[in-house]
Amino acid sequence: MSKTSNLFDCVLFDLDGTLLDTSYDFSYALNLLCEQHQLTPPSYDRVRNTVSQGGAAVTALAFNPNDTDAFEQHRQAFLALYKQHIHLHTQIFPGLLAGLVHLAKVNMPWGIVTNKPQGLTEHLLEHFSFPSAPKTVICGDTLAVRKPHPEPMLLAASECGVDPKRCLYLGDHPRDIEAGINAGMQTGAVLFGYMPPEKMTNLDQADYVFRTPFDITQFLTKKANPLL
Repeated sequence: MSKTSNLFDCVLFDLDGTLLDTSYDFSYALNLLCEQHQLTPPSYDRVRNTVSQGGAAVTALAFNPNDTDAFEQHRQAFLALYKQHIHLHTQIFPGLLAGLVHLAKVNMPWGIVTNKPQGLTEHLLEHFSFPSAPKTVICGDTLAVRKPHPEPMLLAASECGVDPKRCLYLGDHPRDIEAGINAGMQTGAVLFGYMPPEKMTNLDQADYVFRTPFDITQFLTKKANPLL
């Protein structure tokens, strides 16, 4: 599973497709919007494979992005519906909760670095109670730059009080691996997320590869060491 035995003192997660399975609520919101416009909604699988590209890409599965003004209205309507139903089906990926419990037991800081806007991120997270609270939540609009730029990653490490080299960043998109590498962190590629494995173009650059959430839990319970 790994090509290095380095330990770490902090675990950082991407949000959508890594920590939380948000795909059903994205699909549900788009279905509602399509229903309003009497359109046949795209399949759940198409939505799931697009979630990591953001709200505009999901909206474009059903509405023409070339019609700029109308498309922006559709995008805003989609985001409003998504926010309204943001926690209806979303859950921690099955098999991952035990890993979070372990991090709480060993008092290891963990956090979230996502490109999701702060308003949506905070609204989503307020519906979840984790075994220990994240020490940092860095969103797509927290800074002027976002992943794969290293600054959000470095800010997360700073807020956790850990050297970036001692951080493990887990994500399901090539930009997550790139962001972790840019920040000098250890990286874990998540293959159960929203990016088809064949599109993880920098998979060979990741330090670890995880095919299931349970793989992450097993890895954390064996590798994670509390701060001294």
